[in-house]
Amino acid sequence: MEGGIFLTIKDLQNLLGCDSYTTANKEHLAIRDALGKTKNITIKEYCDYEELDFDYVWGYLREKKNHK
Repeated sequence: MEGGIFLTIKDLQNLLGCDSYTTANKEHLAIRDALGKTKNITIKEYCDYEELDFDYVWGYLREKKNHK
């Protein structure tokens, strides 16, 4: 796994602990703008931007998806 999986707005909601899709969407857009991206950002790019451990974030998101 090279970190090429895209970070969705729903993923960002889970990471931020936020119920608002609009808030997460604005944050997603702000990160894309800061990275100079016009469409998608990967989980790896997000982790690099926020200085987070990729393995931890990846595991957290996978756990959230498996418990739905």
